[in-house]
Amino acid sequence: MNSARTYRARRLVAFAFAALCTGARLLAQDTVKIQIDPKTVISHISPDFIGFGFETSAVAESNFFSGSNRVMIQLYRNLTTHGLMRIGGIISDHTTYAPEGTPAARTMKEVTVINRTNLADLADFARTVGWKVMWGLNLGTGTREEAVQEALAVDAALGPALQSFQIGNEVEDLRRFKKSYDAYHAAYVDYKAAIHGALPNAPFSGPDSVGNLFWVTNFAAAEGRDIKLLTHHYYRGGAGDPRTSLERLLLTDTNWDARLKKLQEICHDNGLAFRINEVNSFSGGGKPGVSDTFGSALWCLDYMFRAATHGCEGVNMETDVNQLGFISHYSPIVHSPDGQCSARPEYYGMLAFAMAGKGELLKLSVDNTEINLSAYATRENDEALWITVVNKDFARDASVEIALPENYSRARAFRLVAPSMESKERVTLAGSEVSTDGTWTQQLPEKLTADEGKVRLTVPHASAVLVLLNGRN
Repeated sequence: MNSARTYRARRLVAFAFAALCTGARLLAQDTVKIQIDPKTVISHISPDFIGFGFETSAVAESNFFSGSNRVMIQLYRNLTTHGLMRIGGIISDHTTYAPEGTPAARTMKEVTVINRTNLADLADFARTVGWKVMWGLNLGTGTREEAVQEALAVDAALGPALQSFQIGNEVEDLRRFKKSYDAYHAAYVDYKAAIHGALPNAPFSGPDSVGNLFWVTNFAAAEGRDIKLLTHHYYRGGAGDPRTSLERLLLTDTNWDARLKKLQEICHDNGLAFRINEVNSFSGGGKPGVSDTFGSALWCLDYMFRAATHGCEGVNMETDVNQLGFISHYSPIVHSPDGQCSARPEYYGMLAFAMAGKGELLKLSVDNTEINLSAYATRENDEALWITVVNKDFARDASVEIALPENYSRARAFRLVAPSMESKERVTLAGSEVSTDGTWTQQLPEKLTADEGKVRLTVPHASAVLVLLNGRN
């Protein structure tokens, strides 16, 4: 009897404590009011906005890019059937093509070797998933003749799946040019002419810049009529920087917003589109406990929408083996030695964008700027509206009130959640995790009740919600 009474007493204390915590959380909620302007379109989200970026060494690995890698194929198809892979990175400037050679995936301190079979496997994979490929050629340590041979082989293998070539990676840092734009551009023109001599219709993108807008501006003016995309890179910082943290990752990078605006202006002036073709949290492979956590999923989702807001054509989230020879901590997808793939938290941020980041990006207003929260509105062709709310705050929940546009009356919610910002497992989107076979199936949505032309819901800290509005007459 005494033990039973003790048990009941403990239960009452636990219930009381839980109620107290719940009440405290409710009191701590910040009210956020969202107003959509369905008549004002900010930008159109490109159908191939979603992409991945790989070092060229990934192509040299067996059992990876292959039409038989069923899990990886499914992970791609979950996102889109018309994305863009960028093959290049630092390793592209330390790669040689040997048609019948022995493939070797090596670090930037050595030479990576790819052969004809590697390219055939990549082409098989690209055709199977329906994605195209942007391919980086060696400008750092190779020769013009070698670049022509490699371009011919890539074009023959990929065919229609080839989106464009790039000549060199992060070209401002290539030692052979000693920080001289004129020396770089002369070499670029020389390589491009030689490649066009062998492949008259070869498409190009560039300059694959890491940060120097002087180079980007000059390249756009000189090459704008002969490139498909202006390309640029972004990382929030370096993995080795002592300031690197989840808190820093999730704060808005106003300097980068200004750079995106400048890229948009450069493209407008030259009739171009731009793509951030290498991007992730922190360079150098990311930081464990930061880049591989649920917080990176929220950052990724928010980043993709911010890029789209500035008219960006798309992003390539860097993934897998890096130039240092290990699988980066920021990788959305990782693979084992036998080629088996699985999804990390950041993949869920991409998956959430795949659900809601389609069609027209609309203007909206958010009246609360105290909480670390972002919101975006998109409209699909069928007139359905998506409102994406990303609560990057570490402590404050948000009580969100969405004013329904005229003729919209029904609302459903799909949540992106995990046990905590630091979680590496148990991440779910729309109630489901990605299965070991790569499949993902959303569960029944949360129905929201409209009241006086508004829907209200709570978006807890360290979470995101995708609200689907329809019912238009």
